Amino acid sequence: DFDAMATALQQNREARQRWTAEISHELRTPIAVMRAELDALQDGIRPFDAQALRSLSGEAERLSRLVEDLYQLSLADAGALHYRFEDCDLAELVRESLAAHSASFERAGLQLSLALPDTAPVRADQSRVRQLLANLWANSCRYTDRGGQVRLALVAVASGWQLTLEDSAPGVPPEALGRLFDPLFRVESSRNRAHGGAGLGLAIARRIVEAHAARIRAEASPLGGLRIVIDWP
Repeated sequence: DFDAMATALQQNREARQRWTAEISHELRTPIAVMRAELDALQDGIRPFDAQALRSLSGEAERLSRLVEDLYQLSLADAGALHYRFEDCDLAELVRESLAAHSASFERAGLQLSLALPDTAPVRADQSRVRQLLANLWANSCRYTDRGGQVRLALVAVASGWQLTLEDSAPGVPPEALGRLFDPLFRVESSRNRAHGGAGLGLAIARRIVEAHAARIRAEASPLGGLRIVIDWP
């Protein structure tokens, strides 16, 4: 028992150190870019024009999103995210969310196919479900190759509802599937930080799913990419 406790403490200590290092790295990158651009503007290397403003604004927005995601994740880990559960229609929430984010799929050049029931009654926090869905859509749009496809299905199962989102290439190595929901984890392949994002969307998604007594998992998709499966009570 003492050995097991010592091992657990050591793992927690290493996880904290890794978490701190990864957060520092994520924050350092946009700040370094902004500092370099500001220095170039001050030294007269770059003209102060609309393009420079757009670049600085983009880095500031990226930094803002990262800080907000870290804040949301810290609240979720502390059990401090507020939830207001009520009877609602999961199928309708999916339709509304997809309609709001349809432009993102168009910009990514992705073909979207749906298989939804007329209704799917659940008890959930509608705002958190919208946040969950937005994170899932963003993950597919960010990491699926242009010209690919995304399939979404919501079907009734014995335990409730099963929501499946799968996309086409690139895929995820089998050994990385179990870590996709870890904070700041990215696959070191085509699905990496070169496509943007901080690796927090799926981590937050898992926290929201678990708060609804649901389960989420990642699998290889027959389309060549990733399949996310959520079993909803």
